[in-house]
Amino acid sequence: MQYKALHKNVYKLYAYARTQECLDAHRRRHEERVHHWQAHKAEGLSDDACQRLSGLSRASYYRSKAALTALDRGVPPPSKARKRQNKRQWGEADKQLVLAIRRAHPAYGKEKIAVIIKRDHGRTLSVSTVGRILKHLAEKGLTQRSPSALRAKHKRT
Repeated sequence: MQYKALHKNVYKLYAYARTQECLDAHRRRHEERVHHWQAHKAEGLSDDACQRLSGLSRASYYRSKAALTALDRGVPPPSKARKRQNKRQWGEADKQLVLAIRRAHPAYGKEKIAVIIKRDHGRTLSVSTVGRILKHLAEKGLTQRSPSALRAKHKRT
């Protein structure tokens, strides 16, 4: 019998342990920053001197201090994930135009298709945008790989 995956509880345990490790690392980083600042402040130095010696701005010190108090209250740090996903900049008309050109000429790549669109249709699509559209169409299965595209070399065994 061959196991394809572990039991779901194993993954849950790993996620919990990893979360705790990340929280501990977050806490250590902020504690270190605050500790350096407070050690310099205890010596009677001004905020400007603390900034120079610790390499930490006054705003960053207070931000780290606030993060530590939030961690003590049990509030997790904010996510580093992007707040919003960039939307595609091309429309359905652009996609259909690239698809028509690619189906008529399967060997044409993104550079050639971008030139044809600008020359024959009077629309400007960048080469990278045409490449993204071609990739999108290939993922949907609407186009095939170009017959002239380079193939991966296989090693002899």
